[in-house]
Amino acid sequence: MAGFSREVAKRVFAEELKSSNYSFRDGEDQHQYAPQYLLTPTGAKCNRVFVVGTLTEKDDIGGDTEYWRGRVVDPTGSILIYAGQYQPEAAQILASMEAPSYVAVVGKPNLYQTDDGNIIISLRAESIQQVDENTRNQWIMDAARRTQERLEILKNARPAPVSSDFTTADNVPASSPTQDTDRALQHYQTDIEHFRQMVLRALSSLKAELARSNMPQELKIAKSAIAGGESETATIAAPPEEMPVSRKSKPKKSESLNAWPEEENDDEVETINFSKKS
Repeated sequence: MAGFSREVAKRVFAEELKSSNYSFRDGEDQHQYAPQYLLTPTGAKCNRVFVVGTLTEKDDIGGDTEYWRGRVVDPTGSILIYAGQYQPEAAQILASMEAPSYVAVVGKPNLYQTDDGNIIISLRAESIQQVDENTRNQWIMDAARRTQERLEILKNARPAPVSSDFTTADNVPASSPTQDTDRALQHYQTDIEHFRQMVLRALSSLKAELARSNMPQELKIAKSAIAGGESETATIAAPPEEMPVSRKSKPKKSESLNAWPEEENDDEVETINFSKKS
C-alpha cells in the first residue's frame, strides 16, 4: 500500500515465534492497511518472517476452494503455515510438494486467541520454495546469529517504565529498535538464558546431524558465537544464494485455523553473509 515501506522478513526460530503473544500496528495512524507486527520475546519486530525447515506434513483443509496447511519443523520446534486463494502461488507450490522435504517460507505471522484463552501463532505463507539441506543449515546459523544479537541487546537494556499510555497494542507510537527491546522486556520479562539455551540446542542439533552425515569439515557449528567464551569456534563455508521472495503468551497445546487478514505488499528477506575463514 502506498505510504508504507517494504518490511524485512526476520529470521526467528519456531520456539520463539510460538512464545510470542504481542501484536500491534505501528504509529498513530491506525489505518486498516497500516503494517501489523508481532513482537517476540527477544525483541524481533516482525511484519514478515523467513523460516527454513522440514515440511513434515501437509493437508488441504479447504471446502469449496483449496486451503493448504503445512507443518514446518526447525531444531527448536514446529510452526504451522497456511496458503489459500489469496496466496495462489504459495498454495500451488505447497500442493505440489512432497513431505518430508526442506522448504523456505516467507510469511506473515498470525496471532489468534481461542475461546479458552490459548494463543496460537501461525504463518500465512506468501512465498514457498523447496531448498536443499545446505540452505537449511545456513538458515539455522543465520537465525542463531540474529537471535544472539538480539539477546546481547537485551542484556544491556532496561525495561521501559510502565505508563498509562501503554495500555493497548492497538495504538503504539512508531518505534525504534531500542524501544522494541524495551517493550519486549516489559511485556515478556524475557528469560535471556532460556533463549540462549534455545540457540545452543539448535546449533548442537545441527552439529550432531552434520557429524552423522559426514559433511565437509568447512561447515562447523559454533558455540563461541553465543556462549561468550566457551571453547568451540565457528566457521562456515561460503553461504548458498538467498531464497528469492516471490513477486507474486506462551506456546499452547492446540493449533487451529483462523481467518487471515487482508494481504499487504511483499517484503524483502533479511540476509547475512558468512565469510569463509582462510
